[in-house]
Amino acid sequence: MKKFSAFLLLLLFMNTAQSQDLSKHHWEDRLILLLTEDLKNEDFTNQLQELKMGLKELEDRKVVVYQVYQHQMKVGFAEGAQWTTATNLYKKYDEKDSPFEFYLIGLDGKIKLKDYNCVSLDKILDLIDSMPMRKDKIRSKS
Repeated sequence: MKKFSAFLLLLLFMNTAQSQDLSKHHWEDRLILLLTEDLKNEDFTNQLQELKMGLKELEDRKVVVYQVYQHQMKVGFAEGAQWTTATNLYKKYDEKDSPFEFYLIGLDGKIKLKDYNCVSLDKILDLIDSMPMRKDKIRSKS
């Protein structure tokens, strides 16, 4: 029984650690992190709506959205998606004085935009389209 319990704890720890590891996206995906202290925060809910309007455009630009609520997270917009533990992710990006934070992280893993209010879809897409790797991709499609 002790071995089984230890095994379950190990699996739980591995799942938590993997779910917080953003390095898997390095050079593969751009990230948008939405951190909130309250799921009903106006900027948070407005930002979700803004992003949902541009799902196709975000997918074309290889953007993965992480919703981070206190010490939990989920990826994407699926209503039924489970929240998983994200203590380290929240600690790394949370700024104590802000109830909402927006981060755009480039393919290189660097923060390209940080804001404390809802960011328009146009601003996000324009910023991504101005990035060198995105410009190269657009040129190669032509």
